[in-house]
Formats: sequence, structure tokens, C-alpha cells
Amino acid sequence: MPKQNDLTFVDLLFLCVVFFGAPIFFSLLGFLQLEQSGAELATNLDFSDSDNKSSIYLELVSLSVAAIYLYWRKFDFHRLHLSLDRYTLLLTLALILIAGGITQIFYDVTLPTVEIVEEEIAQPIEYSSYFSLSLILFSLLNGFYEEVFFLGLAFAVSKNRLPYVLIFSLFVRFSFHTYQGITSALGITLFGLIFLAFRFRLTNLVPFMLAHAFFDVFGLGLPLWLIP
Repeated sequence: MPKQNDLTFVDLLFLCVVFFGAPIFFSLLGFLQLEQSGAELATNLDFSDSDNKSSIYLELVSLSVAAIYLYWRKFDFHRLHLSLDRYTLLLTLALILIAGGITQIFYDVTLPTVEIVEEEIAQPIEYSSYFSLSLILFSLLNGFYEEVFFLGLAFAVSKNRLPYVLIFSLFVRFSFHTYQGITSALGITLFGLIFLAFRFRLTNLVPFMLAHAFFDVFGLGLPLWLIP
């Protein structure tokens, strides 16, 4: 049986449920709780080592299910371009600066950051405890996990369906971040839109995954809080 050239929209729907069904459901619950509290954005977004390890396990299970499905569908995995070369780190840095800079401006304009900044200044960060191994490992895996769907599998459809699939992908990216608040989720959707724009010029997914992992560790935007 020949390899499947293009994924169908039904394939993408199934894979979306595998990748993001549970996150979308729990994000909706978190958003409803946020609405009931009257808050505009979630302030307690810290994850413990246990949370990171559980997320790693769940994402590995989901990736295994997706891989089995794609193998059954005779998907050509060579369509997912993953490679390391001399340009990888430079492209990663460029994505961090551009996507981080634009989303930083968006958040500065739309979010009430004064109280949050004052709280962060009043409580010095313990870097040794913040940058845990579980956080680094989860961030690397999550960067692969999300972008292999949004920038890899979503682009493995026929050209006439691609515009509709990309709109759908932005909605999905928004949906499982609503637990942070609508404004924050819109910022993450803007981040996804920036990545999509670059994806039309860059076929290698690794720089996108590494940049995503960077933002998972330091937060979306520019990590100015690292500057003393």
C-alpha cells in the first residue's frame, strides 16, 4: 500500500483530539473558574516537578497513539522536516526575538502588569530551584509536541484545504490556553500566527520547537525579569 501523501480533515480532527482533547477540556474548566472569580488572568501558573513529570508521561502516551494512527494511515513521516544544522540556533534566536518581542508589546498594551511586576520585584527569584530538570525536559518535549502538530501535521494537507486547517489550528491553540485568561490566550494565538508566517519560509521544524521550549521555560515575551 502506498504512503499517504496528504492528511484529510478527519485525520486532523482525530489527531487534534489525541493531542489536545484533554487540555482543551481542562482549560475550559479553568476558564470558567477564572470567570467566576472575576479575575482577568490567572496568576498562579507555577508547575511542580510532579506536574511536569505527569505532563511528560501524558504527552508521550499521546504521541505514541498519534504515531500508531499515522503509521496505520501510511503517513509519510519524511514530510516532517526535523534536522540540526549550522543555522538552527541562529533561526531559533531570531524566532525568540521576533515572536517574543511582538507578544511582549501585545501583553504590555493589554494586560494590567503593574501589580504583577511589583509582586515579582518584592519576591526575589531562586534560579536554582526554578530551572529544574523536569521543567527543561518538559519544555523540550512540549515544544516538539505542540509544533509537530501545528507546524508539521497541519501543513500535511492538500493546498486547497491548508487555509481552513490553519485557521482551525489557531482556534485550537487558543482553546487550550483559555485557563490563563482570554487576553493571555489571545497573546499565545498571536504567537502561533507569527510562527505560521515564518513556517511558510522555513521547512525545518526544529528552530520552532526550540523557540517554543524557550518560552515554556522563561514565559512568552522577552524574559526581562532575568535582568537584575
